[in-house]
Amino acid sequence: MATPNMQEIDPDAAVKQFKEFIGAYNKITQMCFKDCIHDFTSRKISNAELCALNCLEKYLKSTQRISTRFQEHHLQYTDDSPYKAMASKS
Repeated sequence: MATPNMQEIDPDAAVKQFKEFIGAYNKITQMCFKDCIHDFTSRKISNAELCALNCLEKYLKSTQRISTRFQEHHLQYTDDSPYKAMASKS
């Protein structure tokens, strides 16, 4: 039984969010695997591990930067719109 303070989770939205997460995970995994694994004849994996960590870190940083820039742009657009409307009336 759910308490009144708990938000109900839409099952369809949860499934959609999970599918998006799995899709992003698979994309990153495939991209970094293609970039880092070139030789299946050696047991040495230290370089591949370092490459994979760097690849993931690079992807996460770029995604974070894009998200930050999008938020800045969105805030600027929403903050400027009332001023633009007032300026056009003058």
